[in-house]
Amino acid sequence: MLRQCCSAAGYLAMFLMPLLLWAGVVAGLPWLAFGAVVVVFSLLRVLFGAMRPNAYTWSEWLATFLDKLPLAYVPVYLSSVVGSLSVMAGNASALDWVGFALSLWMTGLFATCVVHELIHRRHPAEAMLGHLLAGMCGYPVLGAEHLAHHARPGQVHVAEVPALDESVWSFATRRLLRIAAEFLGRRSQVWAPLHTGATTKRIRWALGATAVAAMGFVTIAGWPGGITFAATALGVAVGVQIITYIQHWGLGEDSLGSAVSYGRGWEDDCRFQAWITLNISLHDIHHRESRLPYYRLSLVPGSPRLPAGYVVLMFTSLVPSIWFRLMRPALARWRDDPTKHRSAGRRVTCFVG
Repeated sequence: MLRQCCSAAGYLAMFLMPLLLWAGVVAGLPWLAFGAVVVVFSLLRVLFGAMRPNAYTWSEWLATFLDKLPLAYVPVYLSSVVGSLSVMAGNASALDWVGFALSLWMTGLFATCVVHELIHRRHPAEAMLGHLLAGMCGYPVLGAEHLAHHARPGQVHVAEVPALDESVWSFATRRLLRIAAEFLGRRSQVWAPLHTGATTKRIRWALGATAVAAMGFVTIAGWPGGITFAATALGVAVGVQIITYIQHWGLGEDSLGSAVSYGRGWEDDCRFQAWITLNISLHDIHHRESRLPYYRLSLVPGSPRLPAGYVVLMFTSLVPSIWFRLMRPALARWRDDPTKHRSAGRRVTCFVG
């Protein structure tokens, strides 16, 4: 039981980003949350190591506790953003606003992990809360986009996964244009006055949440607040596509053929990363069992394994020549023998050795 409690407590890491955002602004260090992600988070693998291959069988009260944590996250996130913005509106310099925007961007990007958990829930109110949180982060179509992603496993031609030789820049552009046309374009059902389907209704509510958030930023902090919200909203949208690229590169129909029937995904066994992302890094099992709550996910035997965590690979992917040099051997090793896993253990990467 003690081990279960310690492991469950790890998921409290989901609250780190909004707390760091607020603490940094109050302390006069508005870049703190961004700096912590870039400099510290990857190194925490050295401290916490790799996760176990099998999921815990949680006691009933611990499972209930973990199930409610994402719901508690939403007011914490809102309080952090509003509180931080109120302090910034006082007398912040241009450099402070840049640091705050970077921290807010990274906080919003991690908040999409909570969005991801909630939109998959069967309870309509909890699913709607996920869509509203996506809107508050400035990316109101995230929920609809992601659910459509599950319905089109491995499809390269509609930018659900990247092509084998495609850069993250090409993929993100292609995917965002397709999403905008599908969910926000002139022919989208979102604008049909009589259409009241569940997806349409949720996108409309999420769009409303985005509008309220944008007005809130402008009301509290004037034009610097409005510019910050617009910039971070764009950053969250692009960041989500970068993560999708990392999760699915080399696993599309152009590479695996019929083996993508349920959608393959790269996985990573970093324990801290699993905690703070609500196991979104366990992506192969998520595509097999999308309704499983985050605390019941575990590493899949035979799943493709990333050679480093998301933070390292996010910045690596921005330089295609380096990305392909690192990932092509990892893909080849997995295809040659899916049971041969290379874990970084307590190292930041397993690029070598």
